Amino acid sequence: MNFTRKFNVLIIEEITHSKLTQSLPKLEALNVCYISDWSKVDSNYKYFSIRDESAEKLLGAFCLFFSKRKGMLHLSNPPFFQNCGLWIDSQGKNLYYQNSYQKKILKSLADFLGTYNWVNISFPPECIDMQPFYWEGFVCKVRYTYRLRTTEFNELNNASKGLKSSIKALKYKKISIHRKLDSQATALLENSSLQGRKQTESDYFKKLLEVLKTLETFSVVKAEVKQGAGVSCGVRVGDTLVYLFGGVEKTEGLSLGTASLYELISNELETNLELIDFEGSMIPGVERYFRSFGAELIPFYNVTKEPALLGVKKALNI
Repeated sequence: MNFTRKFNVLIIEEITHSKLTQSLPKLEALNVCYISDWSKVDSNYKYFSIRDESAEKLLGAFCLFFSKRKGMLHLSNPPFFQNCGLWIDSQGKNLYYQNSYQKKILKSLADFLGTYNWVNISFPPECIDMQPFYWEGFVCKVRYTYRLRTTEFNELNNASKGLKSSIKALKYKKISIHRKLDSQATALLENSSLQGRKQTESDYFKKLLEVLKTLETFSVVKAEVKQGAGVSCGVRVGDTLVYLFGGVEKTEGLSLGTASLYELISNELETNLELIDFEGSMIPGVERYFRSFGAELIPFYNVTKEPALLGVKKALNI
């Protein structure tokens, strides 16, 4: 299938991960989508470039996942990633030119996505101009995540009293800390992350973990006592630690999930870490937990478009 599209003077076309990152090595330090070639996990992961037809210089890049749902093509973020990793080159002499340039890029992206019937995609928090998607008929919604500066993590000045008490108590407990993704840690992550997921998504998750384990920037911590364990894992993207997954066995009066996450972040502080990104904060219980660290609530945008047939089925409750 040919995924190349031309919009005015801009061209959006599929590109290999190697060619993309060779042209723009800094992408690997900007978003999880680029730290590995996820198309090797599944060929439905596809990378795209945005360029001017008059030059080879790349103006933008993003990653999408193509799948079949109800017999129809569906475009989404890569599975288990918060957004599509959209990157736009910064250009412009002043704010007018900068905004106009970004509008041009986003208009071409909205036109590109508009050629498909079923789309559900989120953008990095830095991308706030949703007007081209409104104009193209997409439904635009706000979602949220939390981000925490490492200076705030060190002091925990803005953290909840409960979190401070838990961390203080952990220092006096006999907790074993392990930094390997062993079978128990893997099982905890799968049990937590795959609840309600389809088998195909379970397969993607397992393949994803196998790739993550090979990356030098990936880290995992398992906090263990006799009666249970908690595990947290994340990946470094530039100066940011992106929290990916966690899991815990229930224990009486001891937060092993907090212990594993606290140790995960603390271990990364030694390597010029500036920011912790708690991805996936739309679930009430998870949101409350991340909020307890005193992190800053960050909005990001999601755009959707559904096939007319799907709307009819919903209306008829089929």
